[in-house]
Amino acid sequence: MRLSRFVLLGAAVSAMVGCSEPSDVPTTPNIPPLAFVRYINAVPDTLNTTVRFIDQVEYSPISWANVPFRGLGQGNYQPTAAGARKFRVFTADAVNFSVAGNTVILVDTTITFEAGKYYTMLHLGYARAGASPKQRIVAINDVFPAQAAGIAFRAIHAGLDVGNVDIYATATTTDAITGAPLLANVPLNTVSAYLARSTGAFAARVTATGSTTAVISAAAPAGTAGSASVDPLGGATIAGSIITAIAFPATPANSAGTRFTTPGVVYYVDKQPPRTTPNP
Repeated sequence: MRLSRFVLLGAAVSAMVGCSEPSDVPTTPNIPPLAFVRYINAVPDTLNTTVRFIDQVEYSPISWANVPFRGLGQGNYQPTAAGARKFRVFTADAVNFSVAGNTVILVDTTITFEAGKYYTMLHLGYARAGASPKQRIVAINDVFPAQAAGIAFRAIHAGLDVGNVDIYATATTTDAITGAPLLANVPLNTVSAYLARSTGAFAARVTATGSTTAVISAAAPAGTAGSASVDPLGGATIAGSIITAIAFPATPANSAGTRFTTPGVVYYVDKQPPRTTPNP
């Protein structure tokens, strides 16, 4: 599995992470059919979260502990035994985030993962009693496009209380917003299709529907070119990168976890560009 990285860009938050490739997983008769699963915390009003698969230990993600709001479970996509898998999401004791440190159960559910497929478990909504929409897991089947000369980019609207939005792309976070949006009138919990783009720096600009005034602006990670000795890291300037941008809300007043005073965008590299070093 290729290593992940998390990068802060400007006033808005952005991130870049690696993607486990199917060819990276050893093939032996003892390994069951595997899916590839990741967890993203989009719950703004509670402590960090910890995910525990409780049906079996073998071939279950083991590193999704103490995940902050807007954060990604360590390791990005984790190989996970396919089938109906039962797991729980807890609030995490930030000091003692072992199994013993898990506290309130937020989610107790079963999701079926198909072998060979990739999934994002987006934990979306509010945890506080009476708040709406109530927190839940949204399971997204991540179907990657073919890696081409440019990049592929999609957006997910997880901005609670932001309302429907238009999403534009400009060269920088300060350019005037003109023309038609990439995505128009996008409601909460929408996952766009992947859009093909030429390589080059860009910034996602999120506006209220029909407006050209940005409520969120965040530059995409540039990425790093590869060489004969180092594989590339995905980003807007690196051909073959497949990227998701997720719009998140601000945190409510008196939230117990990580605080963000304004809405923001986090970028994730879903699939790294083709390798430039020889396979081991």
